[in-house]
Amino acid sequence: LDHAYDLLEKLDLPPWQEYKEAASAAFHDVRVATVSSCKFGHLTFRPVFILLGIILHCLAVVFQIILENSIYHGWRALKEFYFQMQMATIWFIRYQKSLSPSAIYAEVAVLAAVTTLWLLRRHVKKHRYYERTMAWYQVRKQKVLKRYNHFVDQVGKTSTFLALLLPHLLYFTFAAIIKRLLPWLVTYLATKTPLNAFIQYFHPLYCTFLIIGKSTQHLRTYKVVEADGNDKKTVSKTTPSNVKRQQKQKAELEEIRKEVVDILKYWVVYAIIIATVRTGKLLPFVGHMFTVVGDNVTKGKRRQGMLSKLRFSSKFVEEISLVFFTWLRFMPSSVTGQEKSSLKGKGNSPIDIIYKQISSFVKSAMSSSASLTNKAAGSHLGSGSMLSWCVGKLDFPLSILVLGRAISQETKQKVISTVTELSDLIPAAITLFVPGCSSYGVIYVSLVAPAFLSIKSCDEINKKSSNVDTMESKVNDASRFLRFWMIHALVTWVLDSFAPILAWVPFSTHVIWLLWAFLQLETTTRRIYGWFESEVEKPLDQTQTMQSVKRVIAALPSSVDSQKDPSSNEGQVEKSKKED
Repeated sequence: LDHAYDLLEKLDLPPWQEYKEAASAAFHDVRVATVSSCKFGHLTFRPVFILLGIILHCLAVVFQIILENSIYHGWRALKEFYFQMQMATIWFIRYQKSLSPSAIYAEVAVLAAVTTLWLLRRHVKKHRYYERTMAWYQVRKQKVLKRYNHFVDQVGKTSTFLALLLPHLLYFTFAAIIKRLLPWLVTYLATKTPLNAFIQYFHPLYCTFLIIGKSTQHLRTYKVVEADGNDKKTVSKTTPSNVKRQQKQKAELEEIRKEVVDILKYWVVYAIIIATVRTGKLLPFVGHMFTVVGDNVTKGKRRQGMLSKLRFSSKFVEEISLVFFTWLRFMPSSVTGQEKSSLKGKGNSPIDIIYKQISSFVKSAMSSSASLTNKAAGSHLGSGSMLSWCVGKLDFPLSILVLGRAISQETKQKVISTVTELSDLIPAAITLFVPGCSSYGVIYVSLVAPAFLSIKSCDEINKKSSNVDTMESKVNDASRFLRFWMIHALVTWVLDSFAPILAWVPFSTHVIWLLWAFLQLETTTRRIYGWFESEVEKPLDQTQTMQSVKRVIAALPSSVDSQKDPSSNEGQVEKSKKED
């Protein structure tokens, strides 16, 4: 006990009265602090609570109105639905009673068939028959392709040409079998549907339009990025982000380059085919074979001459065109999409095979015509070409005009570039002065010369370069010819529509020749296609075409003159009576 008392004295415990007073003071301070905090919070958040109350009240009123209207209209809709169902049920029962027994049996059969199909679908889905069938089909397909590729390899060891030719022979054999078994189907697709025009004309035009938009967007993006890179000179071009961006840009540019080359090759092949057919129609004896006649004409004539028997019917020509252009456009390659080492990389698509033959022929023909033109003018040209002679003769007077400030230096360069661009048309210009030969010149200017320029552009763009700027420039130059073929399609459609009228106009072929020569200029092509793009992007009411149509309609005289004043008419009548 003594030790316990000593410990209590050392702890220095406060007396009970002092502890009680301190506790009451602390409780009083806590109560005052709590009251003041609550009052401060009330004063601070009172506007917020009032605003929330107003909003909740408004929402409650809105929800109440919506709920009342929903219940009201929902009840009306339920009543209307009930009456409609009642009327429909009564009508259905009366209709079923009015049917004959055979019609009722037919309805029961249809319902049974639908129920059976639904049950069959559930059964097929449950046992996964479709997935199993597709798996079996894929296995069989792989086996057939493996055998086919093995067969192609074996043929390729004997003859590479036969291996390349084999898929095309299979395609035409398949087309002949379809024509033999289902002749009505081929005739219907070729003559009664727009499939032929879509494959050989409208689908390439659509692809050309998409490629032009894609290349234009890529060039704009490249210019913006290049401008940003020039502004930020402190940033190194070898940073990982710049290297990655350049690699992505090269990959996109390579993809665009392939698409541009493929579509240009098609337009070259299409232009040469059309030029061959049109030239054949103009020839004296061969033109009889190229003239297409209707089926009723060929059936109506019992006795036909030798030349008449060689003429083709329109149905036959349409069927051949369908088979040929389907093969040309959609057959991917000669080895079913796989490059075989045994074929030495010669598995090309049909468009590549025909383009190789046509491009060499067009190049030789254009070089021959140019050499003949130079030889014809060689007596006064000396050893130089006709183009250099013309440019040399034009340079001096144009320089005098620039010195006298009659024209600018830019205009001089435009004149020289125009003469340079039109130099390939000099052989066709000779036909304008030969009676009856201007149509050949139109074919040359509208089809052969653009095809030759497109071939040159394809050759330039196929030369791969590691420099991105050089490749961008080549793609931009090639896009000019894509724009030309788009304009060519539109102008050809207009000229073909007015061909019966133009046939009666003197010197119409000369004007058409000049029109095609004008359209081949680079500035003309880009300007017209730019206008076409702006017309497509604008709303219909804001286009220049629609505004021109409205002006023409507004300028037409009206049938009833409703703006005349009746009083003036009465005055004229009275004046005429007085004169009488």
